[in-house]
Amino acid sequence: MLRKKLILLALALPIHVHANIFFIKGNTVNDTDVDKAAIYFNAGIDPQTVAWLLSSVDEINGNYRNIQNIDIYLNSGGGDMDSGYMAYEALRKNPTKLNMINASNVASSATIIYCASNERYAMPMASFLLHPAAAANEINDYLKPDQAQRILDDAEKYNSLFRTIYSSCTKIPAEELKAITSSESRRATYNIENAKKVGLVNQDMKKQTTYPVTYYITDMQN
Repeated sequence: MLRKKLILLALALPIHVHANIFFIKGNTVNDTDVDKAAIYFNAGIDPQTVAWLLSSVDEINGNYRNIQNIDIYLNSGGGDMDSGYMAYEALRKNPTKLNMINASNVASSATIIYCASNERYAMPMASFLLHPAAAANEINDYLKPDQAQRILDDAEKYNSLFRTIYSSCTKIPAEELKAITSSESRRATYNIENAKKVGLVNQDMKKQTTYPVTYYITDMQN
């Protein structure tokens, strides 16, 4: 009986797979009836995963002309700063209302993407991590003073980016942001209550809902 139910569910909700994007839409749902959609992003931040995220948003906007809201559920430990910033700029200018939901963990460069929306939610046990950016040492050898300085300059560029974005989406004082982005020992972790206090989370609990269209993005290798 259970197997039969699963087969019927699969027939009712066709699953389409493109790269590491899984897309589900009910057979009985007309495109013009879709006014909300969800994207579950469970991946690190890099050029490929950001391309999948932005293309999913664009596909929803292009296919469903009556779309009003896109809920983006984030679970990401972060990753590439440039990719995170690119996603931030693209998403915050998106014509459709985007709601960001911390589904479990939003850390490092993933917090930049989270801040792309003015409507920010979090699950009850979700957590956030704010900490300094790291610059890569591509030489992997002894460093001369000018080479070491370039690495420090790169790190400060990204830490300045962190501070600029956090100042727009939180109430954390500038001095505290400077400390958070200056030393790993001053990193800040927030649960939902503390994230609300500093303004990172600015909405009440997201009500449980169903979506006519859902995308799932993962960087898991098959």
